[in-house]
Amino acid sequence: MLKKILLIFLTFFLLNIVFAFEICLPKGSLVKVYTKKVYSTESLEEGSLVYFIAPSDVWVLEKKAIEKGDIFEGYVSMLKLPVQGVDAAIKIDIDSIIKQNGEKRNFKGKIIFSGSDILGGNLTNPASYNTTIHPRKVYGNHWGGSLQYVPSGEYEFGKHVFFGPRDNILIELLEDYYFN
Repeated sequence: MLKKILLIFLTFFLLNIVFAFEICLPKGSLVKVYTKKVYSTESLEEGSLVYFIAPSDVWVLEKKAIEKGDIFEGYVSMLKLPVQGVDAAIKIDIDSIIKQNGEKRNFKGKIIFSGSDILGGNLTNPASYNTTIHPRKVYGNHWGGSLQYVPSGEYEFGKHVFFGPRDNILIELLEDYYFN
């Protein structure tokens, strides 16, 4: 009799352990977003607030984790202005999500622009070129060579970077997002 009671107790106890899990959007997931206005390194500063909108629902196990129209709030974590030879660069981190009913929740993530979390920072084109002669001996000739254009070391001034509603922007989650 004691074995049967112990077996029943352990069965109910183990069922509660096995089925006690919370549904979450896992770390590393990507969420597609867009912005309503054009942002630029000209008008932003480090710490400036930026907002992104979810264009569609995100489902996890038949439950909505993110609804269409939810707003992601973030800030500019790194901003570098253009200089001689290098374009401007920007990095944005997301720290909260504002749901449709006005509830604000923590949401840790970073913005991904075309495979990188930093937009811009590219090298600019050379401002001028020098010519260099490479002599070579060609079979049958005593003279020959080629003329090559090489950068002179002077580069154009960098440009500001822009991103807006038409750009492909993703949010990568930095930690699990529990939405229940």
